[in-house]
Amino acid sequence: MKSLYSLRSWGLGVLASALALAGCQPQLAPNAYRVSGTIAGMDGQEIYLMRALPNMETATDTTIIANGQFQFEGTLDEPVGMAALGMGDLNGYDNPTVFSFYLEPTHIAVAIDTAQFSTPVITGSATQVQSDSLQQVLSTILAQHQELRAQLSAATDDALRAQLQQQMDEVSGQYEAIQLDFATRCTDSFLAPSQLRYLTGDMTYEEIKPIYDSWSPAVKAYSGSAEIKAELDALESVLPGKPAPYFRALSVKGDSISLSDLRGSVVLLDFWATWCVPCRKSFPHVRELYKKYHAEGFEVFCVGDDDSNEEEWRKVIVSDGLEQFHHVMRGLKWDRSKGIAGMDKTNDISEKFAIHYLPTKFLIDREGRIIGKLNDEELDAKLKEVFGH
Repeated sequence: MKSLYSLRSWGLGVLASALALAGCQPQLAPNAYRVSGTIAGMDGQEIYLMRALPNMETATDTTIIANGQFQFEGTLDEPVGMAALGMGDLNGYDNPTVFSFYLEPTHIAVAIDTAQFSTPVITGSATQVQSDSLQQVLSTILAQHQELRAQLSAATDDALRAQLQQQMDEVSGQYEAIQLDFATRCTDSFLAPSQLRYLTGDMTYEEIKPIYDSWSPAVKAYSGSAEIKAELDALESVLPGKPAPYFRALSVKGDSISLSDLRGSVVLLDFWATWCVPCRKSFPHVRELYKKYHAEGFEVFCVGDDDSNEEEWRKVIVSDGLEQFHHVMRGLKWDRSKGIAGMDKTNDISEKFAIHYLPTKFLIDREGRIIGKLNDEELDAKLKEVFGH
């Protein structure tokens, strides 16, 4: 696919803009920023700057608009940070007087048109310039996808629906290809981790690692890269031949259980959920495999993604005839009132195994090593190989 943008042009243009701004502004401390803004007709009203901190918390600064101007100053712990600037409730999803932008330790100018509050003119942030350029390309593709979705929703002919779905898939592929190209080629951009993060769920360790390794030391050290590194570490830990990541949890029977307790058996580690239709459709076949190989040392260990509904989890284990298997829940604690910041993944088994889709099945050998992540067809073939029939 031909690139829809010139990364080299981006880099030169951003550098020229940054140098021009630096030449006409008072020098700031290395980690200091100054946001200077203009807005008409809002004198005497409060305006807020909310900054995202590396620990997923936020800091909010307030100032009063005077003579059509406002200014914020502060310091950053990192070379780039996400920020939101606006009036009223910054957390309100339907608040038209708020916008987000990339904050950097430099002079940043913001010109707000109250008629189009959410789309100001921002200069001074090199990362913001890159983001605007990238989003301009992506927004065009997104508009195509939304139009196709609307047509699909209205279509009643099966052949037409299949055609529209194929076109949507192709457009989605174009969108993801641009994100991947950016993450691969813009090795010194702080946007690279955010673009790759949307794609890692469908990527292997071998696909992600060379991209991550190519990033500059500053980008690797950026907090936005932490999720990518954690994903890499998790994927590496479940490569074939690796010892299965350790965990211990309470079983459905109330006793403490770990994979290590089943050492000596070949174990199917099945990540599922009561609300996952394909998961439950696969269980009759898993029961057949258990019946065929259990006497020779085959066990099934199920990890249910049902921490928010333990009662339903217990009910389905009985109704679907799964009592002979070992069962624990995922272990994710989530205070949804705090959004993503309310997630406690300390005992999250799915996190240890880099689980993004359900069902996901791993086969573990008698010594507790990963044989592989397998679909049902691959599982049948591998079990025949392991047990000889």
